[in-house]
Amino acid sequence: MSDDFRENLRFLCAEKASAAQVCRDIGINQQQFSKYLSGRSRPSANNLRRMARYFGLEDKDLLGSHTQLLLSYRAKTATLRERRQDPLATVFPGDLARLRPFLGGYQVYFQAPVDPSGYVVNCVFLDERNGVVYSRLIEALADTALKRRRWTRCDGKVSYQNGRLFVVDSERKNENALSMHILTPPPRQKRQYLFGSMCFLASMPRRMPYASKVVWRKFETYRPVRDLFKSCGIYSAESLRLDPVVRKYLSGQMGEETSLL
Repeated sequence: MSDDFRENLRFLCAEKASAAQVCRDIGINQQQFSKYLSGRSRPSANNLRRMARYFGLEDKDLLGSHTQLLLSYRAKTATLRERRQDPLATVFPGDLARLRPFLGGYQVYFQAPVDPSGYVVNCVFLDERNGVVYSRLIEALADTALKRRRWTRCDGKVSYQNGRLFVVDSERKNENALSMHILTPPPRQKRQYLFGSMCFLASMPRRMPYASKVVWRKFETYRPVRDLFKSCGIYSAESLRLDPVVRKYLSGQMGEETSLL
């Protein structure tokens, strides 16, 4: 690995409180990290990715020339200055380190606005870009009149504050309708679930504000995305395809340990 990598890493560490703090934040052994700084050792692909993510850069930025790193870093800091002018810049993403374990894809379950006996199943994806976590929610409901699915996409941001996740998104095609999810990380025995509540402006009927309990269920990384989209729709409360844990929470049968109130 070239001397540029060593120089790049030293420069980035100089912008932080100390190299020891960098090691604690990333979770890398300080003795091993010192070898990176001195050029006596090369990081594994995994450690390289962790360091790049920590500094808000790409792997190629750390491995490239020092001149290129300076250009990338200055562009990043300029973006951060612009974000600080936003009154919510410190809110999103909030505690990024605690938020990162929740990145990935989920099935989203909540009570159907037009049919209290049914549950809507959507899917949502959380990903990190430039130090901010974004959400992309996809809804695919059957349109019986047109005999096809009606697709809706909502894009938003995610924050981690005081042990909870806050997701705010907008559907641009629906007069910039907003929705908000407040989710609580689960107890150990239900790690794949996030329980909480949501509110939004329902498009049917009469575009009225609507609120419901909601469950996010993380799906397996090996599951094809097209299969996830196929799972979207409206299910009856008795459907065998409905997760029993989800049914129990949405029907109010689950204990208050998962309640936001």
